[in-house]
Amino acid sequence: MGDALFRKTEDGYRAAFPKVEIEFAIDRLRWDRHELFGQLSVSCGLAGARTVEDGLVSAGTFNFSSTRARRDRAREIADRVRAKPPIDFVGLLEEVSYGVLRAELHGEPAVLLRTVVPVRDEEFTLDGFAFPKRHATILFGDGDSLKSFLALWVLGRLAGDGWKVALFDWELDASTHHVRLRRLFSDAMPDVRYVRCDRPLVQEVDRLRRIVRDEQLDFAVYDSIGFACLGPPEAAEHALGYFRAARQVGVGALHIAHVRQGEDNDLKPFGSAFWHNGCRSSWCAKRADDEAAAHIGLYHRKANLSARHPAAAFTVTFSETQTEITPTSIAAISALAEYAPLWQRMKDALTRGPLTLVDLAKELDAKVETLDRTVRRKSGLFTRVSAFKDGITRIALVERRAS
Repeated sequence: MGDALFRKTEDGYRAAFPKVEIEFAIDRLRWDRHELFGQLSVSCGLAGARTVEDGLVSAGTFNFSSTRARRDRAREIADRVRAKPPIDFVGLLEEVSYGVLRAELHGEPAVLLRTVVPVRDEEFTLDGFAFPKRHATILFGDGDSLKSFLALWVLGRLAGDGWKVALFDWELDASTHHVRLRRLFSDAMPDVRYVRCDRPLVQEVDRLRRIVRDEQLDFAVYDSIGFACLGPPEAAEHALGYFRAARQVGVGALHIAHVRQGEDNDLKPFGSAFWHNGCRSSWCAKRADDEAAAHIGLYHRKANLSARHPAAAFTVTFSETQTEITPTSIAAISALAEYAPLWQRMKDALTRGPLTLVDLAKELDAKVETLDRTVRRKSGLFTRVSAFKDGITRIALVERRAS
C-alpha cells in the first residue's frame, strides 16, 4: 500500500502514513447491498490541525466502496488539517479503501487442519455445575428459578479463583447487583465487573469487545437473552445474530434465558430452535422450596464438547443480611430428583445397597424393561450380582462392588 503501514487489529484495521503524520482507524465494518461500510476515524500529528482530542480530526461512518465518499471525506479532512504543502487526502483514502476492501474480500486464508495447534476445550466446574470456559452456555428456566442469583454466585466464585469476570446486564442495575454480591460474599466481595447494557447485543458489540480487551476478561454472564435480543426470540434471524455478536465480543460466557411454553418446556430455552442449536452447552434450572430454604436443580440438556453431566443441586438460604448458596444432593430434594436422568436416579437409589429390578422399578416408578436397558447401556456404572441366598439377581454399583 505505498507508504502506508497497514495492519489488522482486533476491531478492524489501522493505516498509518508516518511521512505526513496521518493515521486512519477502521472498525465496525459491515456489508450492505454489496458495499462496505464502517467507522472511519482520522488522526493527525501536524501542528495547526484542528483536532477534537488526542489528534482526532474526523470520525464517522464511511462507505469504502464509494469514490464520491472518498472525495467528500478527503475535502473535509483537508479543511481541518490545513497542511502546508497540501496533502493528497484523496490519494490516501484511495489507498486505505483499497486495502480494506481487498482484506475484507480475501478474508482469512485457508489452513491445513493438521498444522493447527489446538486449544484445549476446558471447563469450569463449580460443585457439579460444569460449563465450557471459551464457548457459549445457556442457563434457562422460569423467571423465579434464581438463575441470576446463581449466575452472580458463579462469577464471584470464578473471581475468587483469580479469573477476570464481568456481568453484562440488560435487566437490573449496578446498585441491585452490588447488594446481591454483598449478600453472597459479605465484605469479602470479589472483583466482578459490571456493565449496564441498554441496547440489543448486536448494537453493543463494539463497546463490549473493547471492555473485554481492555479488562482482559476471561468469562462473562449475559443477563438476559430476551432483553438483549434485537427482536422476537422466536425468529431464527435474531438467535443467529445474537450468537454472531456474542462470538465477536470474544469471551466465554453464560447466557441467561427463559423456558418455552407447553410440554417438555424444560428441554430447550424459549424461542427459536437456534438458541438450543447455537450454544455449546445448556442447563435447565428448576426451583423447589420448603419451609427452610429454596433449592435449585440444574439439568444438563445439551453438551457438544463433553459428555452430559449429572444433574446438580444447590440450596439457597436467605437471612436478613445474607444469601448462602451451598451444594446439595439432588436425591435429597424429591421435587427435583424426579427430573434427573434415570441413570442418575438409579445410582442414587443403589448407593444404599443392591436392589432387584422389580424393587428398583417400584422405588423409581419406572418400567423394569427400561431399567434393564439402562443397566446394559451403563455397564461401566451398574453390574448384576447373583450371590444371594434367595437366588435372585440384583443390580449394584460397579464402584461399590469393587470396593
